[in-house]
Amino acid sequence: EAFGSEELDERLRAEMGVRVQREFLPYLLLTGTAERFYTKPRGYAGDYWTIELIYRNEPAGSTPVGTLIDRGFLELAACGAARNRRGLLAEEIRRTVDARPDGTARITSLACGPAREVFDVVAALDDPASIDVTLLDIDDQALGFVAGKAKERGLGDSLTLVRENLIHLALGKVENPIDEQDLVYSIGLIDYLDDELVVRLMNLIHGMLRPGGRVILGNFHPRNSTRAIMDYLLDWKLIHRTEEDMDRLYRESLFGRPTSAIRFEDEGINLFAECVRE
Repeated sequence: EAFGSEELDERLRAEMGVRVQREFLPYLLLTGTAERFYTKPRGYAGDYWTIELIYRNEPAGSTPVGTLIDRGFLELAACGAARNRRGLLAEEIRRTVDARPDGTARITSLACGPAREVFDVVAALDDPASIDVTLLDIDDQALGFVAGKAKERGLGDSLTLVRENLIHLALGKVENPIDEQDLVYSIGLIDYLDDELVVRLMNLIHGMLRPGGRVILGNFHPRNSTRAIMDYLLDWKLIHRTEEDMDRLYRESLFGRPTSAIRFEDEGINLFAECVRE
């Protein structure tokens, strides 16, 4: 009776998760991509190269069995959602560009990772000068990867790379270098942050936007069918949020209003909540 039913259920789930992880770990370590999910060589699960590997969707392993298991992980709903959201954000970036036919659309990606959605859009533009993108990340290797891709494709003039700690920015420890943006977005960041930090980040973004500018923040939804595998097997724990959670957070922030639109990628487990600065 010392535990409520929910606490007891969570304890039992955690105990079962430890047992399953112990049994399956030798096989997990034979894989290429999923082994990286678990070991987190950059210090966190969703680093730029992990996301790039999910996008490439090419199973690998140290043995044929490892490669086969890797295929199973790459076909998880969460990985499908990560690939789907690349296209969703590319649509939103292009929408922002098309809304400013007589000017340059100013767009910022926070915790940009490999920024593939940006390259998808910029490469398809008739006039690369119609977009000005700022890519911000704390990981110098992520920014080095992006810089290399930009150089390969001759797109350097459209991109500005900023190495900065978003938490320090949100807490006011360093000055915000970005303003007057038409769109600020983050694909996979806030589901690592508690509510207080998310509101502070929203306040930071509010100051980055011009009046009428939009923010789009991605977050995994509680109906994520891959959650148990992520939590207990891969130690890839996220804070899952509902549409109502996003409404509440935007209301608590300087935006002072609920979401203006919510989209889901095709797996239906990764939501993207938009709000407009008045």
